[in-house]
Amino acid sequence: MNSIAISIEGVSKSYDDGLTQAVGDLSLSIEPNEFIALVGGSGSGKTTTLKMINRLVAQDCGAISVLRQRTDAVAGHELRRRIGYVFQGVGLFPHMTIAENVAVTPNAECHPHAHHWIEHPPGDRNQGARWRLHH
Repeated sequence: MNSIAISIEGVSKSYDDGLTQAVGDLSLSIEPNEFIALVGGSGSGKTTTLKMINRLVAQDCGAISVLRQRTDAVAGHELRRRIGYVFQGVGLFPHMTIAENVAVTPNAECHPHAHHWIEHPPGDRNQGARWRLHH
């Protein structure tokens, strides 16, 4: 029996009360250990989709599950502790490899400020805020 690592069913998101869909009726299943790439032009919903998976942004409708557990049934910071996620741009640590960037969230629990960092990820901060997790 194949298990599904991430399931997205009929998910949509609009930032302007439905006038424009950032993501419209997306359905996707990702199996464990499967690598995927979201490819598209600027504004096509790639980043919004990733942010909905880890609950940095709430979807307007549809369901997202990680390891058969609906993401809306788990506190956002708890969900983010369980999954590897690499932010783009300013959220990346330029001195780290891709693997090290993916491992930041799970490894962060050992850091004294980890709970604050996980509960208030960079997306929760205003554009001018800059901060780093120091070992």
